[in-house]
Amino acid sequence: MEKYFSIGEMAKLNNISIETLRHYDRYNLLNPDYINEKTGYRYYSIKSFMKLDIIKKCKAIGLSLDEIKDVMNDYDSLGSILKTLEKQKDLVNKKLHELNTIKESIEHLENDIKDSLAIGLNNVFIKYNEERKMIKYNYSGRYTEEFEMNLRKSLVEIEEMYNTFNYQIVFSTSYNDLINKDKLTYTRTMIKTEDVLNTDERIIILPKGNYLTMYFDDTFYDIKKYYNLIINYIKEKNVKVIGDFHEVYIITRANSSGEIKALAQIEILIENNI
Repeated sequence: MEKYFSIGEMAKLNNISIETLRHYDRYNLLNPDYINEKTGYRYYSIKSFMKLDIIKKCKAIGLSLDEIKDVMNDYDSLGSILKTLEKQKDLVNKKLHELNTIKESIEHLENDIKDSLAIGLNNVFIKYNEERKMIKYNYSGRYTEEFEMNLRKSLVEIEEMYNTFNYQIVFSTSYNDLINKDKLTYTRTMIKTEDVLNTDERIIILPKGNYLTMYFDDTFYDIKKYYNLIINYIKEKNVKVIGDFHEVYIITRANSSGEIKALAQIEILIENNI
């Protein structure tokens, strides 16, 4: 006579909860082999142990309950099961790529914060940067409502086009206006993200080389004083610079009162080492 196991025994022997077994029953994925009509108690056979092993293995590779049901129903079709596995492998590879991208973003952010703490805030130093690809947007006039609306649209576009939230906002500011007019003028907005499409006509390349750099950590509205520090350094050391400044935002945060603060860096390409 075939031996039956209560739902409690089935759960304990297979390291699974009673509620999960009930869920599988409701989902018509793993039904009891016998139900006592008088008591309503559910009982399972040894065959159900094997079915549950298949379900566990399928869940371990990330299959949904519907996909597991298809696998169980295609008992005689190895080809169908192979297609399911290939589809799942492609999905896993996609997720691995996404996770690696996130991991790289975390590592870059971690390194930037460590560097800022090691070097110190408001200290001017030379930093070598590899070539960087940016997507440029020719709107300026920062701290205006129009600017913020344009920036929001750009970020949404990046999120949709590149399927990512891992980006870095970079502003160009005029070196000549700071030197000649003592004025902080924002001339261009750029967004840096991984895997920039080469077909994107808005790509701008920041050249590799040594950049005079300074980290600062402050609100958005009192930044010119940090530019003054780096301008004074340029004058005192007679540093030859190329092009405009870049204001690169590393991480933005807010406290419980809603005050916004950002760790960022100011940089400008130099002609040679000092």
